[in-house]
Amino acid sequence: MDDDRVNRTVVLPLVVPPERVADLHATRRRVAYCQRRTSDVCWDDPNRPADVISTYRTAETALYHQLREETEGLHSNLVQKAMKDVTSNMGTAKSNWRAGDQVGQPTYPDSQDDGSYAITYDKRAATFHKYEVSLATVTGRVECRYVLPRDIQGTPYERYVLDSRWSFGTSKLVFDGERFWLHAVCTRPRPTQPVWATDAVDESSSDTQTRIRLLGVDCNVDGHSVVTSVAGFHGNADALNDRREQFERVRGGLQQTGTRSAHRTFYGMSGREWRFFDAYAHDCANGIVDDALGARCTHVVFEDLTRIRKRISNAPKFQQWLFKRIRTYTADKLELLGIKTATVNPRNTSKRCSHTDCESCTDANRSGSRFECVDCGLALHADYNAARNIALQWFAENAHEMKHGQSSQTCSAGRATSQLALKSGTLSPDGVFSPVDGLSTDKPTSSLVGR
Repeated sequence: MDDDRVNRTVVLPLVVPPERVADLHATRRRVAYCQRRTSDVCWDDPNRPADVISTYRTAETALYHQLREETEGLHSNLVQKAMKDVTSNMGTAKSNWRAGDQVGQPTYPDSQDDGSYAITYDKRAATFHKYEVSLATVTGRVECRYVLPRDIQGTPYERYVLDSRWSFGTSKLVFDGERFWLHAVCTRPRPTQPVWATDAVDESSSDTQTRIRLLGVDCNVDGHSVVTSVAGFHGNADALNDRREQFERVRGGLQQTGTRSAHRTFYGMSGREWRFFDAYAHDCANGIVDDALGARCTHVVFEDLTRIRKRISNAPKFQQWLFKRIRTYTADKLELLGIKTATVNPRNTSKRCSHTDCESCTDANRSGSRFECVDCGLALHADYNAARNIALQWFAENAHEMKHGQSSQTCSAGRATSQLALKSGTLSPDGVFSPVDGLSTDKPTSSLVGR
């Protein structure tokens, strides 16, 4: 995704003329052929990750003209997008291989077992309108009308497709085995400053300085799902685990019953379960967004939860999905507000003292949800301390770039002034509080959702 733009996907059902359905299927078969040929070239019996080709230009030089001849009638941009999809997947495979995962050559069948498939369309292979889309096929273009609800007020269609601030970008035609859908990507310029910013000049800033104010976020498998550095406690992870166990018990009973009615109930309950956990993730994300806006933050910093499965393998599996979903939803909401998100290595953030004059790091500092530094005596809720450390870790990882005005996180070319947003004020990396931070806080005000 272009760093200067914000993208949103709107899923629109399509009406395809019955006599043109076969043309779209034929187009997919030729796109899949391009993908398989590209995959074979990029994955030419590699012995190490570096042998895998993940650069589009390299694949294009080797194959493009051949594929144009071998897929006569296929739009040139569909050939290019097919190749780009493959090289992107090859890049992911290389990263996973380097990380120690077992990976194999990506495969590209004409369709999945259920008959479904997807084709990537850019604005040259497709012409997007407010009420219909024109798609290139192997036998010319086909006009497909959107199926819209009677009341479009408040729908993604109204918010993005009909809003003149948004325009169409590269999208996907999806066939689910029964009907066609357009996963329309709408795009607009990314806000250049946070939504709370005004034209008033901050007395602490200058033409060569940019203020960076961070909100640290700690995610947990018990207690509260999310804790922020302004003492925002969001989500009741214990209640969530209880709810998950209830769902599992009911599912087990339905599976043992084995009747057709139980089968229907089982799948209906799965949908309710997913909606419950999805709403929970949205509630946690909204709590983080509210904290960021209330503290007038420019950045929200999460733990880097890549490969979290290896670090919390004894935790419920769904928590891994939950953390990723919370972070994704938070980032989606924040980017429209001009607030950036970042990640840091979470190493030792749960046991290191967040008092910048101390920074003692030992297992003895933490006992359950209680953090009390054995060196300086700082006493805090353990997750609140971790959230502070996550933001402080960002300062440490970006100190050189901020000092010399080179950080991609800054909003100007000048030197950045940095602050960590806390419950009762802000903290700079050198330990200066403004106003005095409530260091004696044990368990700040809680905000529970999901009970």
